[in-house]
Amino acid sequence: MTERIFVGLSTFVEFGRSPLDLLERSGFPFDVHVMGKGKRITTEELLTKGADATVIVAGVEPYDVKTLASLPRLRCISRVGVGVDAIDLAEAKRRGIAVANTPTIPSQAVAEMALACFLALSRNLRAQANILAKGRWDRLSAHLLSGRTIGLIGFGRIGQRVASLCRPFDARVIAHDPFGDQSIAGSLGVELVDMRALLSSGDIVSLHASRQPGQSVLLGDAELAAMKPGVVVVNLARGGMLDEDALVRSLRSGHVAGAALDVFAHEPYQGPLGEFEQVILTPHVSTLTVETRVAMEVEAVENALAFLAGSIPAARRVV
Repeated sequence: MTERIFVGLSTFVEFGRSPLDLLERSGFPFDVHVMGKGKRITTEELLTKGADATVIVAGVEPYDVKTLASLPRLRCISRVGVGVDAIDLAEAKRRGIAVANTPTIPSQAVAEMALACFLALSRNLRAQANILAKGRWDRLSAHLLSGRTIGLIGFGRIGQRVASLCRPFDARVIAHDPFGDQSIAGSLGVELVDMRALLSSGDIVSLHASRQPGQSVLLGDAELAAMKPGVVVVNLARGGMLDEDALVRSLRSGHVAGAALDVFAHEPYQGPLGEFEQVILTPHVSTLTVETRVAMEVEAVENALAFLAGSIPAARRVV
């Protein structure tokens, strides 16, 4: 049978047709779940539309043991994005299914989003804007980013880029990462510390770590209690790494002064965090810039075509 590509991504070519042009020029037959903005593909739709696909260009839909077993022709999953949490990598490897991602492209977008959150929360922008929108001329106290201690949990590509963007603001940046590169940290003026030191020292604590299979919540009641009173917490990494109920309790007690979340344990999120003016909630959009989305889709298609040509670049291959 002829090799076939299926694009399961719900937002494919929403911001530009470059990835579609690549597919059309490739000569390989392909199908697309939807063109432009659409609903995330269901497992039932995936198994129907992608049944005879050799390569799937994937979003964040799950590829568990049962799903992979139901796609007998599948030989490669090319993920648009960095995270591969939704793919059972051990099962993919056992079945000889290659897994690729787009690891470097989203870093700038997520880092800029983190910096925007740091600044907005430090200056109480959401609450201040809401006060004026109600016709009141009340002014809230706020903080500079300069002189604050920013604690990064995770010091990979994104954490390093966040640290770089913070340098012009004269903030102190510390990071915790068991695999952190000391030479890179030194070049960015970042001190690598243990988790206890980071939690107790950070005025802002920001998650940029990967979630390992089976890993429990990283920041729960105990970790939030170990943070400085008045801390600001940011999670742009993975839903479920921050205990949302524990965060609600810390916000209500006043121990945590503010928070920003772009990822949630269950999405779409409809919980009590939306009740707090000092909390910024966004619908998983950290990488959703026009430039980033187009570049990731192009690279994911390139990975798919490279697999069919015999070789995915090593830096983009996960399995």
